[in-house]
Amino acid sequence: MKNIGNLLVSNLHIFLLLYSLWGLFEVYEKHTEELTNLETEIPDLRMQITKNKQKMKEIEDFMKKADEYKVRVEEVAKNIESVQRQLPAETNDSQIIGFLQEEMRLLNLRDASIMPGKETPTQYLISRDYNLKATGTFLQFLIFIERIGNASRIYNVPSLKLTSTDNAKRGRFQVISGEATIQAYRYNPDFKVDRTLDTQVK
Repeated sequence: MKNIGNLLVSNLHIFLLLYSLWGLFEVYEKHTEELTNLETEIPDLRMQITKNKQKMKEIEDFMKKADEYKVRVEEVAKNIESVQRQLPAETNDSQIIGFLQEEMRLLNLRDASIMPGKETPTQYLISRDYNLKATGTFLQFLIFIERIGNASRIYNVPSLKLTSTDNAKRGRFQVISGEATIQAYRYNPDFKVDRTLDTQVK
């Protein structure tokens, strides 16, 4: 028994060495397992990095485009405001009717009548209808519409109806009856140009 105890004591360093080696082996095994797990994750990580790089590039491109869009929005806003400034602040019925009557008188259009109609607000402006009736030749009506188009104020002719009369003639030309709607405009004081640009990245 004493010999066994002496043998154990004398070989204690061998047991300690073997125990240490076993501990190192376990640490190595654990490390190898973790390394293997990490290596299996590398392709996924690389794919994720590639996706993130692509997303970053898309965000950078979007931000560049957003800056360009801001410049364009500002240009459009300035153009709208410029057109708005060209429109009068109010619609003067007597002035507009006087202008239209004078043009019809100069062109010798007969039986002329002009009645103010409805006012229609839109986003940018407010339009006012003037309903017109007269008789004359096709050429007279054509020149009348052309002169309205060249007027200093902006007018629109959304509807024009020409009807032949009972074979009445003025010289060599057929006399026709005309009905038209003439629109005059003023700017909408409630409209403000929205210069904001939604640059939220989704």
